[in-house]
Amino acid sequence: MFASIVPVFLIIVLGVAIRRYGWLPDAFFDSIEKFSYNIAFPALLFAGTARLHFDGGQVGELALATLLPTFAIVALTVGGLLCARRLPDAARSSVVQGAMRPNTYFGLAVAALYFDAEAAALMMLALALCLPVVNVLSIVALSWWSGSATDFARIGKTLASNPIILSTLAGVLVSLSGVALPLPLMNTLDILGKAALCLGLVCVGGGLVFSRHELRPLTLGLTSAVKLVAMPLVAAKVCLLFAVATPVAMAATFYCALPTAPNAYIMAKQLGGDARLMASLITVQTVLAALTVPLSKHFLVWLGA
Repeated sequence: MFASIVPVFLIIVLGVAIRRYGWLPDAFFDSIEKFSYNIAFPALLFAGTARLHFDGGQVGELALATLLPTFAIVALTVGGLLCARRLPDAARSSVVQGAMRPNTYFGLAVAALYFDAEAAALMMLALALCLPVVNVLSIVALSWWSGSATDFARIGKTLASNPIILSTLAGVLVSLSGVALPLPLMNTLDILGKAALCLGLVCVGGGLVFSRHELRPLTLGLTSAVKLVAMPLVAAKVCLLFAVATPVAMAATFYCALPTAPNAYIMAKQLGGDARLMASLITVQTVLAALTVPLSKHFLVWLGA
């Protein structure tokens, strides 16, 4: 897996260099992020899931192996926050996001290089199952600790218009229907999909923050340990306890091992979270993932021994 992660990090470093040295205007990142998020990335997800042949059993196993660890980690995190009495409320919501949200660009880029087509497509399905859940949990946490009422109508509208969720669900429906889409259309989507991974990783690099201003080392360390180590360990244990099929178990453990999502920073900034802490969590976890993600593939073997 190391050989699959190194190219991903080199592209992220390219994004860091573009931002740091001003090789391109700042507007470059905003434009590319919008293109990738709304067009290229949905094309990748739709094409990948539309080609996947799966049954209802796989969907149920994948939901169990990803959502159960997510809820367990959220419960663990909230329990820990109850003991951290000095931590500001805004920081608490960022900790919750940092403990459960996945970096989709990072995950799909590594999965495309490392896994076979079935496992990579299962990763896309994991995103379709989990993204609505983690988004709702993130918004609830941000609303709770900001002191404002949670607007569930707004949450539903946001999820219903999310291009990543819609494209993946559309691909699943096409796959279940058995309809063969025209080859020129699929080839077009494949080209867009390849662009999505590269451009998305460049944007991830451009959004990393390397600063020790108002750094919370204990919070950073504990939250990152929960996300990068505890969550995939819980996923691996769930897969073993429920005898989940091997491809599903690999996809679920890998999904749970991903570093936290860059767009968590945007949500923290817009909804009253600690944006500085969120940026630090994204940066630290992205760097540490070079070591922890390859390690996670052994969790199933170690826990099953």
